[in-house]
Amino acid sequence: MSIAYAMKKLSKNSKLKGFLERKRKRLEVLESASKESSKALRKSAEDFLKKPNLSNYTKLSKVLFNSSTWLGKSTFRLFRPIEPSYLEKVEYLKSQQAQYILKAIAQKKTISHHRGTYSEIFKTIFYDFEISHLDRSYQRVLNVPKINTSVLLISGVLNEIFTTPAFERGAKYIKENYDIDFDYCPTSGTKTTQENSKMIKEHFDMLKSKDRPVWFFAFSKGGIDVLHFLKEYSGECQQSVAGLSTVASPILGSERVNHKVIKLINSIHSLEENKVYQYFDRQFDFLFKDFQKSLSSEFQESWFQENFSYLPRNMFYTALALEANWYESHVWMILTKLFFQSPSINDGIVDAERALYPEYFQGINLGILKGHHLIGTRSSDYVQEALIEAHIVFLNYLGLLN
Repeated sequence: MSIAYAMKKLSKNSKLKGFLERKRKRLEVLESASKESSKALRKSAEDFLKKPNLSNYTKLSKVLFNSSTWLGKSTFRLFRPIEPSYLEKVEYLKSQQAQYILKAIAQKKTISHHRGTYSEIFKTIFYDFEISHLDRSYQRVLNVPKINTSVLLISGVLNEIFTTPAFERGAKYIKENYDIDFDYCPTSGTKTTQENSKMIKEHFDMLKSKDRPVWFFAFSKGGIDVLHFLKEYSGECQQSVAGLSTVASPILGSERVNHKVIKLINSIHSLEENKVYQYFDRQFDFLFKDFQKSLSSEFQESWFQENFSYLPRNMFYTALALEANWYESHVWMILTKLFFQSPSINDGIVDAERALYPEYFQGINLGILKGHHLIGTRSSDYVQEALIEAHIVFLNYLGLLN
């Protein structure tokens, strides 16, 4: 048997084709990381050489750190074995249930609740897009419809340490391939919901001039910030907001802020009458006291119960939670799982049950997908593109985007 004939036989093996396609995708990611990192480093270095001040030095250092992280992770993934979850998703898409859901959506037929819950429908849509991004040989069933909506990204906690906003990589793909308008609001990951609400209002007012409904796609604390914005400015949002989709947002607050170690550190606030404490508190939010309060489950759960009826109701609300085992997580998420241990399903930061809407609020819960809390970063190998595509198809299926 010739080598050429043997290779031809092997190429027909679907598992091998999937393996090779997954490797091809990872190689493309590495090439993209190299190209984008080089461009960003060159720009930052030029800015620093033209004006060597502290601000430009900080920017250059951040680009160096994030670019090296992106390149390192992309190189490591290229040689990492194909994870079992990928093969499980491929097998699921072959199942009778998955095929029924995909065909029903493609043919614009209603799926009764006993045939498929919202979370099951969304998962199936996501897998259809995710595998198509990872394996060119997979024939995707669904297509992204045309929508006349502006997507506004809202990032979460400490997003300033990253070079780009959460999910910007996925949003750029959506814009380039489907001509769907997107922008992001530069909220601060360490400021209170009240401060960020005002910033969202300023950005929202600018977007209204485009005469398109605004769809908020919010990650982590960004979801809380948008909820507070919607409550505060509900009258102005009635005709201009299509809806809010949250990803890993602690809608009912986070128990992490109530951890005993954090409480021990916060005991310094007992010195608030001290003049030295007061001086630092005037200069900045000392130990992010107000910021922590806005994330606390004690505050946010009560706030939601008291204010949900004031939120605009002529728009949609969807929520997606994430879960990840410690060995599936980003290195920082591994540390948080070790430090902030929780008996509940979580993504390393947010407990899944707190990232979904409670029963008394008629929001749409999209269930729990596998993923750690940093899937929105540029260097993540999570298929952000598929996640946004799945949201668009699902919302269009329910008639909520157009």
